[in-house]
Amino acid sequence: MSRLPIQDIIQRYDELSQKLSIVTDTKEMIELSKEQSKLEKKYDLATKIQKGENIISDNEALIIEIANTDSDMKEMMFEEITETKEKISELEGQLITLLVLSDPRDDNDILLEIRAGAGGDESALFAAELLKTYSIMAEKIGLKLKVVDASLNEIGGYKEVYAEIRGSGAFSWYKYESGVHRVQRVPLTEKQGRIHTSTISVAIMPLIEDSGVFKLDPKDVELIVSTSSGKGGQSVNTTYSAVKLKHLPTGMEAQSQDERSQVQNKVKAMSVLTSRVADYYEQKRLAEEGAARREQVGKADRSEKIRTYNFPQDRLTDHRYNNNWNQLPTIMTGGIANVIEDIKKIEAEQTLENLQG
Repeated sequence: MSRLPIQDIIQRYDELSQKLSIVTDTKEMIELSKEQSKLEKKYDLATKIQKGENIISDNEALIIEIANTDSDMKEMMFEEITETKEKISELEGQLITLLVLSDPRDDNDILLEIRAGAGGDESALFAAELLKTYSIMAEKIGLKLKVVDASLNEIGGYKEVYAEIRGSGAFSWYKYESGVHRVQRVPLTEKQGRIHTSTISVAIMPLIEDSGVFKLDPKDVELIVSTSSGKGGQSVNTTYSAVKLKHLPTGMEAQSQDERSQVQNKVKAMSVLTSRVADYYEQKRLAEEGAARREQVGKADRSEKIRTYNFPQDRLTDHRYNNNWNQLPTIMTGGIANVIEDIKKIEAEQTLENLQG
């Protein structure tokens, strides 16, 4: 029998199905549907494991029943038992990943922040490249990425950029990206072929909107309005529609100028600011918990170097797991999703070992 909570998963899913068949309250129906949707993949794996266990049990019973009367039949049954055990082991591995790495925020939409660090223009250019990588990945896995605020340099790189990523499981995919990313390569502007090292920082924050989960006190937020500006700072309209918001206690800011009206820009800026401030207090709380923070999935310290992209050696290294991947051009054009899949498996194995140890 499996050591995993197979029966609990199946029983809960069936309970939800029964409740959904009789519930009339719309709000309750939505909540039950959400819970069942989150349980769907686990339920599918649990039922397959249960079916496999039943096959093994039936075959073992039949082997005892026929005893020495049919050796060919017994051999076939032993082979089926072996094959089924292998399938169950694979299914259990997938279920363990879902159970161990489960995070209540996994289904959240997110706010992505990328900031250029050491390396000047080269750092800003890599920030733009990584944003493109994340955008390709989002499209590949059925998510939508939209830039909501950005500060460009003169050669098309980003000093900083914010983007919303929306869709089912957004946080579960991108939560592993928080931290410092280092790139080693020969910049296009380098005439002597020297390898430069640059860094950028990435932060992943659950996107908080008007949900009541976290709200800013209006008296703590300063509103600054201006005319929208284009590249180089020139004004592109004559109405005061651009909005900048500043959270006075933390000094954090957010701005928006892409929408047509001041109200729309304020709503967008407030969403970004709320997410950033909520994340600031969450990171502060986790930092105060010390070592406990590092035991949690996707909670790398924002100042911690998590990855190195070594282009001359065609190698990506994740320092948290001491693991390497090759074919950087493929990784940068959507293959990062496969890297994250590998990281999920490694994280699940390590976490399970810690739980069992």
